[in-house]
Amino acid sequence: MLFSRSLLHLLPLVCFISALPTDDARNVHSRRNGTAGGVYYGVTSAEHEERSKSLKAGGYRVISLSAFGTPPDVKYAAVWTKAEGAEFETIASADEDAFNAWYEEWKGKGYVSTHVAATGPAEEAVFAGVMERSNITEVQKCGMDTPYAYENVTMDINVIVRGVSVYGSPSNRRFCIVGHENIGNRKQSTHYQTTYFTIDYQKMYDAEIQKRFWRPTYLDVSNDHLISSLFEDTSVGKWVSKVGLTEAQLTAEIHTQTASGLSLVHLQGGGEGDDVLYTAIFAEKTEPLSQNWNANGKMTGFEDNTALTSSLDTTMRDWMTRNGIRQAQVAVAREGKLLGERAYTLAESDRAVASPSDKFLLGSVSKMFTHAATQRLIDDGLLNLTTTVYPLLGYNPADPRANNITVEHLVSHTAGYDRSVSGDIAFMFRSVAQSKNSSTPQTLRDMIEYMVERPLDFTPGDGGYAYSNFGTMLLSYIVANLTGTPYMDFLKERVFSEGIEAELFATAAETHFNDRIVQETKFTGLSPLFPQEEVLVPATAGGDGDIKEEVVGSFGLRASASTIAKFIGNNAVWTIGGRDWMASRDGSVAGARAYARSEGQENYDWAVLLNSRDFGSEEEWNGLVYTTLPDIWAANKIAEA
Repeated sequence: MLFSRSLLHLLPLVCFISALPTDDARNVHSRRNGTAGGVYYGVTSAEHEERSKSLKAGGYRVISLSAFGTPPDVKYAAVWTKAEGAEFETIASADEDAFNAWYEEWKGKGYVSTHVAATGPAEEAVFAGVMERSNITEVQKCGMDTPYAYENVTMDINVIVRGVSVYGSPSNRRFCIVGHENIGNRKQSTHYQTTYFTIDYQKMYDAEIQKRFWRPTYLDVSNDHLISSLFEDTSVGKWVSKVGLTEAQLTAEIHTQTASGLSLVHLQGGGEGDDVLYTAIFAEKTEPLSQNWNANGKMTGFEDNTALTSSLDTTMRDWMTRNGIRQAQVAVAREGKLLGERAYTLAESDRAVASPSDKFLLGSVSKMFTHAATQRLIDDGLLNLTTTVYPLLGYNPADPRANNITVEHLVSHTAGYDRSVSGDIAFMFRSVAQSKNSSTPQTLRDMIEYMVERPLDFTPGDGGYAYSNFGTMLLSYIVANLTGTPYMDFLKERVFSEGIEAELFATAAETHFNDRIVQETKFTGLSPLFPQEEVLVPATAGGDGDIKEEVVGSFGLRASASTIAKFIGNNAVWTIGGRDWMASRDGSVAGARAYARSEGQENYDWAVLLNSRDFGSEEEWNGLVYTTLPDIWAANKIAEA
């Protein structure tokens, strides 16, 4: 395997260090909007209200607000910054009825909630908040006995959470959450703490910051010190986050970070008396960097390349803006010869500008390379479509029907494996290891031997069809087994022709810290590399249950859109053999979405690759690949050679 277990064990420490200020040029930006003079904590309600009036009159605005303790001894912490902005109103020390009345009054005047804080027992909680004039859609709900009820409140609105406040007692918790309409589909991960579902914050933090550019943006701390957190992938330059600070430690930390050029941008307190602890976030900027648009590459094979380029660029910019996609590629070819390629970037200045030669994770578009390798073995006389695979490999399956599985069954997804019935083995590396009480990451051979002992879900070739990642995993193993050549080496020697380049997308997160293309996902999960340990990692780094080195034949390759468009001009995109006329393949895996199609009209082939599948909706994707892009190709005639 191509990962280091010892290195991965060190990863949380490495990531923690990388969150501190460094000289990394990617994170260097000018300081703006410092918070000097606008920070206070551990103050009484009266002092908070007095300071609020003074700061507001002086042109300051609230960027963080916290209330903690038990009435009547409620304390406040806040961060204000001097900046222009919309009109705003504040409230503090209000009971639930007064707070709700204030909220409804100002909402009726065109204001939205930007900050909410609550503390004390559920029956006598004290509330504070900030509302500003805005026409954005906002959803706020307090008094919930579970934070997951917020999803029922937001209904069909795509919301990005702006803040959460946990109050009440451990036996009777309440939650107050405010969110704004998520225009542009910004990515966010939320981690709420409840009495019955607690999260080890440090483990979760370590996993979150393995995702490049991700950082904590909100750290609520309850009076019993449970931390609920929000993480995003926006950029504010250098940043530092701290939890579990006493008041003295917080004071020292503010001095230290201010001296290093960072400002306090978020502050929350929890507890009472000598038991108060704070969370704090420091950053170079109080607002995230804006995103910049870039398109490069050329369309060269059409009668009006300028018109085609303009149409493509407008379409991709609008789609990426609407769906929160930062990097993408589009390419078109004919008979293996490139007709045009474009790379798109809509991202902050600390991200790389994508180029047409950059490689994106392909997901299941990787399967066409396994099918091409299978075809090479057929051409060599080592296989045919009717070859039975388990006897070939020397296995005697527990289900006798499996002895009849052929190469054709694997290619056509009719081998008897139905992931809707038995689960998708490609994402079960951790659970398979645990079933054997093994602390060792499972190999492809381990997974095959596990499957050999399992019953099939239906009889091979009896007319049933079920999409199966295991089919191409097994084919890739056959390629290596029959030739005595590692699968990737065989691809390089026999499948990749001139101008065709693809490579393994390694599992371990640390191997991608400097990648130009950031395969983005908001999800994390337990690592299959440490099956007996509770190690959280990004979904792209095995948190979805796969090990890319072992599933490479199914969905573990990365390549450029240009490579894909050229390759399918001479190789089948869906089955095996030569070019598929009017066939396509859709690849979807954590951190990536890809589509490749061989058209019938004028025999051209094209591909589009994205650096994330966390876009607006499946309908958005379908509209892009099934309607918008095909219409653009159809409207632009290929130039005669």
